[in-house]
Amino acid sequence: MSAQDTARKVVDAVTRLAKNAEAIAHVREGASAYVRFAAGELTTSGASDVNAVSLTVALGRRHATVTTNQQDDASLTALAARAVEVARLAPEDPEWVPVARAQAFPSSPQAHDPQTRAQPPQARAAVARTAIALSKANDVIVAGFYEAGGHDTHLATSAGLAASHSQSVARLTVTARSGDATGSGWAGAEETKSSVVDARATSEQAIAKCLRSRRPTTLAPGRYDVVLEPAAVGELVSFLTDALDARAADEGRSFLSRKTGSAVGERLFSPCVTLRSDPTDAATASATFDRHGSPLRPTTWIEDGTLKTLRTSRFWGKKNGADPTGEPNTWCLSGGTSASVDALVKQVERGLLVTRFWYCRWLDEKSLMVTGLTRDGVFLIERGEVTSPVNNFRFNDSPARVLANIAGMTARGARVPSRDGIVRMPAVAAAGFNMASASAAV
Repeated sequence: MSAQDTARKVVDAVTRLAKNAEAIAHVREGASAYVRFAAGELTTSGASDVNAVSLTVALGRRHATVTTNQQDDASLTALAARAVEVARLAPEDPEWVPVARAQAFPSSPQAHDPQTRAQPPQARAAVARTAIALSKANDVIVAGFYEAGGHDTHLATSAGLAASHSQSVARLTVTARSGDATGSGWAGAEETKSSVVDARATSEQAIAKCLRSRRPTTLAPGRYDVVLEPAAVGELVSFLTDALDARAADEGRSFLSRKTGSAVGERLFSPCVTLRSDPTDAATASATFDRHGSPLRPTTWIEDGTLKTLRTSRFWGKKNGADPTGEPNTWCLSGGTSASVDALVKQVERGLLVTRFWYCRWLDEKSLMVTGLTRDGVFLIERGEVTSPVNNFRFNDSPARVLANIAGMTARGARVPSRDGIVRMPAVAAAGFNMASASAAV
């Protein structure tokens, strides 16, 4: 049975059990496989099938969600009965919004590659062997993870909505450590097509970082001009995208809150900052609808430094007479003109080149203050040249402040490995980044 048939069948079962019930079924089917490597050998490999049915039933304002991984007729009937039973016991939810009605969504065929979904184990093993061979040739230790796969998603509602999407992804991350345990480097690649993931180039980048970062010198904490590579930028921007919420701004819980509502229309960032979501763009191809059945249209959140719009839920849109934006899962930061990371470095008189951040957490959502650690390569820049590796740091800073103080940005972005959707980020040069304390970690 296809995902589409399963979704429709379980919704129909609900309407037979409770004629006044609303229902939305979310079915996800697919498969992924991986290989893990470390210490000069392949350590584990595995594969998993995705087979999940999630059903939400509403009786008036009472609603409940139940799930199963079984798709035979008896299991789907039992799922519908259980959802109706639990919904009758649930308290009323004043924010419940009726399920989405029938509508047409544009397709996004470039989001799926059948060869990636069907990649054989020999091909995955070859990726790991490439990294291992390069590590032995350079006398370093590598560890990494490579996975490839895909899934089909289908939504159906009792109001007639039917939507389907297919997605694939291949993701490789490589960490290299020097034999003397003083140097570490990292690189990652993620693409819709496995054929585009370059295992050699990714491994060479991680190894080069490792060798360059050996025996770091000690540098005091403080505010530094920085060049942040795409992975570091992506980590910071993820906190900003979380904060782009209309309800939080309107209710005074956000750094975007103002006495009259939100900061939409204000120039808050550098003029070179543009942030978009576009699931129909080949570079960020993804589903054109979210899990609620809301359309995900091409949206500009920030344009030339000016906040243009905020994420609006179905409930908040209905309450305020605004169209919902859906819950986007693609983000692309653009607007730069620099040719490369090296070109950004040449602009810095004295500062730091940062590979990536790790273990980042909120400090204060109202001011958008975040903390985290640098990892896998921090380098001192002097008079436009990288001169030496330095110790790691803990930082305390705001992504909004960083994006407001940009001194340069690369024209091209890179897709950053992420579990939160498709993220394309450039490298960025920014002034006065707060490295709050030194870290002894390598």
